[in-house]
Amino acid sequence: MERFINFSIIWLAFAPIVVSQVKPLSLPEDSKDDKVGTDLVGMKQLFNDTLTDYDTRIRPREDQSQIVQVNTTFVPQSILEFDTSEQKFSVLGYFRVHWNDEVITWNPKDYADTNTIKVPVTEIWKPSLIILKAFDGDGVVGNRETDITKISSDGDVQWVPEAIYSVVCHVDIKYYPFDEQTCTITYYVSDETITTVELDHPEHVNLDEYTENSAWRITSLSKRRYLLYNTYHIDVEFKLQRRANFATFTLIMPLLMLAFLNICIFLVPIGSGEKGSFAITIFLSYGIFVTIVSDTLPDNSLQISYFLLFIIVLLFMSVLSVLYTIIQAKLMASIGDKECSIKCFRPKKSSSNKVVPFNPKNADDDTVKNPEVCEVDMDADNDDDSYTWGMFLEKLDFILFFVFLGLILLCSTAFFSIMLQRVSESTLNEI
Repeated sequence: MERFINFSIIWLAFAPIVVSQVKPLSLPEDSKDDKVGTDLVGMKQLFNDTLTDYDTRIRPREDQSQIVQVNTTFVPQSILEFDTSEQKFSVLGYFRVHWNDEVITWNPKDYADTNTIKVPVTEIWKPSLIILKAFDGDGVVGNRETDITKISSDGDVQWVPEAIYSVVCHVDIKYYPFDEQTCTITYYVSDETITTVELDHPEHVNLDEYTENSAWRITSLSKRRYLLYNTYHIDVEFKLQRRANFATFTLIMPLLMLAFLNICIFLVPIGSGEKGSFAITIFLSYGIFVTIVSDTLPDNSLQISYFLLFIIVLLFMSVLSVLYTIIQAKLMASIGDKECSIKCFRPKKSSSNKVVPFNPKNADDDTVKNPEVCEVDMDADNDDDSYTWGMFLEKLDFILFFVFLGLILLCSTAFFSIMLQRVSESTLNEI
């Protein structure tokens, strides 16, 4: 009990000091102009005075000959999908749309110092923004059921429609998987002309709120305004570059390994009995690989990818190696032991005649009487060194190994030289 009394005395002594040091919370500077009224009757009166006789079909101008200036800013937040097969580009973002409404204005002092009000978008006039070449065919910007506008006392209206915007984007697959694509989001005011509404995008498009995509990288982002069909159109252009590290390690590297494994067919001995099965196995591996790649490559018949041409060349070389292996097996079975008439790969033979010195001890009487140099014919000892078709085919394997190796190196060098022209330093650093 004494401890409780002592604690209460200490608290009563220091409480005024602690309370005096606590500062009241202050509103941010940006929210000072957003002051709302505290009088319920005043707020109802404000809405009645500003929206009772409001007609959403009429442009908010006292003088209808004046043009409504609509300023827009597109803010991308993330690339959700870029389906190159369907040529569909989807981006999550929102528009900041501003215009001035001369009909909805009031004096804040008359309504409890209320500076801003929030009104559903269906209750006031708004520009009918339409996205051109929308993938779903609708292209209407905003949601009439949920969108809210913020109106200040001087008539400044702010509308922020957020959604997933999907457009049709032409895909160029020539340099896949090191390709660069350009997709554009084009929007305009559908029911107005340049004499009634002037649409503009005064600010540059920035990526302050953007989240990086795992498959695509934005290299540049720009905007452009132009006049088309008597109304202003705004283009927000995305230049994208594919992140090629995934395709490099899952497509290109296994393909090169399979290509160099293919030429090892010519190193398998003919008599092992495994050469034909090895060649067929490599060919089937190419078939499975092409099936997997065909599901990854974009479906486009207007352009041919250099990567696809590279695959076709390697597949053709595999077909040639299989045909050669089959023909070689047939020749070995039929004429493998016969004398080969082709002399180009035949090794050079030394002279069959050998000159030996005269030895009287080993000579007979006729030779002693005529002591001359003896010439001995050694052809009888070399009858087993005949050059057969089997030997010829073994030499041909050795030569074809280097021929196919040179072709693979040549094709690979040509492919990568073309691809590297499209690859930036940042992409190489990622790989």
